[in-house]
Amino acid sequence: MPRVRRLLLVRHGLPDYRFRGAGDEPPGPPLSEIGRVQISQTPPILQRYGPAAVHTSALGRALQSARIISHALGLPVRVDSDLKEWHRTERLYQVNERSARWLRRWLADDEPCAVVVGHASPLLAIIRTALYLPHFGWWRAGDPDDLIIGTCDRFEVSMGSVFELAFEPQYVTARCLFHPEPRILCLRHGRPLRSAPRGTIGGENRYLRRPNPARLIGCRT
Repeated sequence: MPRVRRLLLVRHGLPDYRFRGAGDEPPGPPLSEIGRVQISQTPPILQRYGPAAVHTSALGRALQSARIISHALGLPVRVDSDLKEWHRTERLYQVNERSARWLRRWLADDEPCAVVVGHASPLLAIIRTALYLPHFGWWRAGDPDDLIIGTCDRFEVSMGSVFELAFEPQYVTARCLFHPEPRILCLRHGRPLRSAPRGTIGGENRYLRRPNPARLIGCRT
């Protein structure tokens, strides 16, 4: 078993919002041309770590992103429903639960390194679970356009970004590896938002190392 195991978390590229269907229901919007450009920048970053597979949400924008990566790196694609977007019928804790369930399954396997392509909420939930951090809402009640990232992790998961989770026996490390050009966090009033909508205390986080939570509770690491 390798001493360090890695997850490379990739948020899908910018969707084509001319799509008329719901974003949280299959198939969801496809990638836009900008989204394809964003994702096409990620394979050289991912290739450095030698991933064995690409795990992805089934929604169109994530699946297309995963296929671009898998084609470039020659990797199999594995679709998992626990990686899907936050659905309107779900509470945030349910997104956290299924994201943690996926992470537990991956850690129980022996894959040394993998790519995970998904959506902002599940990817942040995976990061927070791995680092043993509290889970927070990331929008202001009554104003879904006002995104809040001023939480204890402050990771800005922009579209097409790449984050690394490195699991060692003693520690888990989260690190921002890459933001693409153009860098787009979300849409506000139908327009791309290229940076956080409000300042974060201490600024954007790009590196955080914490004790391995499995070790803290006496599990084998």
